[in-house]
This record gives sequence, structure tokens and C-alpha cells, in this order.
Amino acid sequence: MSGTPVDWHERVQGVLFRLVGRLPIDWASQLGQILTRRNVCRNRPEIIENARQNLRFHFPEASAEAIEAKVEEFLDGVGRVMGEFTVMNRLMPEGRLEATGLEAFKAVAQTRPILALGLHTGNWETFGPMFQHAGIPLTSFYAPPENAFERRIAEETRARFGVALLSPDAAGTRQAMRLLKRNQVVMIFPDEARGGVQMGPLFGRPPHPYGNLAIAVRLARHTGAAFVICHSRRLKGCRFTLDFGTPFDLPEQGQSDVLADVAFLNSKIEPIVRDNLPRWYFLDDRLDPVSSRGG
Repeated sequence: MSGTPVDWHERVQGVLFRLVGRLPIDWASQLGQILTRRNVCRNRPEIIENARQNLRFHFPEASAEAIEAKVEEFLDGVGRVMGEFTVMNRLMPEGRLEATGLEAFKAVAQTRPILALGLHTGNWETFGPMFQHAGIPLTSFYAPPENAFERRIAEETRARFGVALLSPDAAGTRQAMRLLKRNQVVMIFPDEARGGVQMGPLFGRPPHPYGNLAIAVRLARHTGAAFVICHSRRLKGCRFTLDFGTPFDLPEQGQSDVLADVAFLNSKIEPIVRDNLPRWYFLDDRLDPVSSRGG
């Protein structure tokens, strides 16, 4: 019998992925929630405890019951995102996505470069089909998952919607700069975690020159790109509103101050993440001091 055990495991996962993709959209979304929650409870209980601790930090006056309800909302959202990869191509045709601010975004994109600040709320993957539907070419920074199957699914899903991917390194940054100087749209995710530590938003920590917040402000200073915050809100089950915020620029200043720029950009994204904490993908990562290694 040819093929390694890993090969066969990935083949089985691929078959299951295609089978789930044939289910009704709400069933696929719900199945992802059930399977992910079961796996987390059995094999990764630290995810639940970390999310619970972070929620207590952000909502010190909340009752234990209210905190647990938010933990359940977090698990529901993360699990549904996993299941929705299988049906992502059907969300737009079946009317599951609506947008606010898209026309203003398109108008600005015709005249100047845009750094779209994607946030990991709701289901951020829904921006791929929305950009494709709007006829806006999109290039996005992308940190590949460690799991080979998850990496393949993520890359195939984004390729399906014409999203070009940039590596999260110096080469990717240089390519992003070239695209922005040609008035293209580049998406970067300023809310992120590295090594299990939340890099952004800052949530009271001092600004730092590491991670995507700093990369975003450097790109904007070098290219004159406008910022637009893009975040997804889950309405109910597998329906979403995609919010395209009002375009804005970095403050005028005689000499660039990266830390001041990072603090400014953080002030724009942090309130949105706070308002969507139970639906934020990185809720379970540690809120530790940030170093160059992300921990």
C-alpha cells in the first residue's frame, strides 16, 4: 500500500471536508461548532481557561454566569469558522453576506492605495468572496497554519476567491509596498498573536515596534496609503455583515514616530475588538508583555 500514514490521514480529512461542503450551510456551520467544541473540551481545556481569564480581565464586574456565556459564544464562533470553510463559496450566492461602507471603499480605491485592516472577528474569511463580488483585486498578508491540512484548505479557499498571498516577512513587506505604490489594496491583520501572546490590540500595554501594527504604519508612511478597518459581524448562525469603515490617514507629523503611530492605529482597532471580544479569534491567547519574539 503506497502513501505514508500522514498522506492517508490528509486524504481522509479531504474527503470529509468535501462531504461537509455538500451539507446545508447552517448544518455545516453547526457541525464545525460541535466538533471543535468537543475537541477543545477533551484535548485543549487550556483554551477555555485562558479565554475565561481574559474575559475576567476585560469584564471585571461581570458575573460568573455572564463570563461563562461569553466563553460559550467564543467556542461557538471559533468552531463555526472551521465548518464554514467548507461552504465559503456558497455564502455570497445564497445571500449570507451583506456589507456596509463598501461603496465608499470602492470610491477611495479608485484614487489611492488602501491598507485594509482586517480584524479576526465574526468570520474574517468572508472578505474574500465579498472583495471578489465587488470586483476589487485583493492581496493579503498570510501566516500559514502549522497543520498541513489546515494550511492547504486556507490557501485553496483564498485562491478560489482570487486573493493573492504575501509572506509575513521582509520579502512580503517589499511586495506590499510595490503594490500600494501602484494604488492596489493590501489587507493586513493588526490584531494577532505570536507564540501564544496577543501582539495587538495593546489592551493597556505600551506600544511596541513588533508585529503587524508596526508593519502597517511603516507601509502607510512609505506609500501614503489610507487605512480602512474591515471587520465581520456574525448576525445569527451563518449570516454576516461585513463593515468597511471610514477611510483615515496617519496624523501629520514632521518626523515619523513608529511608536506614536502604533498607539494611534491601536486606538482605532482596539474599541472594535473590545466590542466583539466573545467573537474574537485570539481571545484565548495570553495578554503578556510583548517582546520581539511575541512573548
